[in-house]
Amino acid sequence: MSPSRNLILAIGDLVALLVFVIIGQADHNTLNQGNPILGALPNLVALAVPWLIIAFLLRAYPRTPMRLAPFMGRSALAWLIAAPLGLLLRAVLQSRGGIPIPFLIVTLLAGGALLLGWRLVYWLVAMRRASSPVEIGS
Repeated sequence: MSPSRNLILAIGDLVALLVFVIIGQADHNTLNQGNPILGALPNLVALAVPWLIIAFLLRAYPRTPMRLAPFMGRSALAWLIAAPLGLLLRAVLQSRGGIPIPFLIVTLLAGGALLLGWRLVYWLVAMRRASSPVEIGS
């Protein structure tokens, strides 16, 4: 895939993670009402940094187009590794003693659903565009 497509994919990943964080903060009544995005940044960074690193290392940002199963498989594996690391980073940055198991499970499932759902939509659109015939001279 081209660098610009991977940039779009990464931006979408960050938006999906931001939505997850904002929903979580709203659910726990910790949402910054004045500026929800600014209030979400510390938690977003804690999740996004491990995600971007692990996803890159596992080639969830592919260099060349790939089939759906490997694309989603690499994405899921990267999330299964990155999410606990992100929660650990969050706990350290916020001087918390640990990660409650229910919080880890919700993050893996709900955050994973948003992230992997976005990536599925991205793949379907990218593949449709890649397989569309190009008309010359139109």
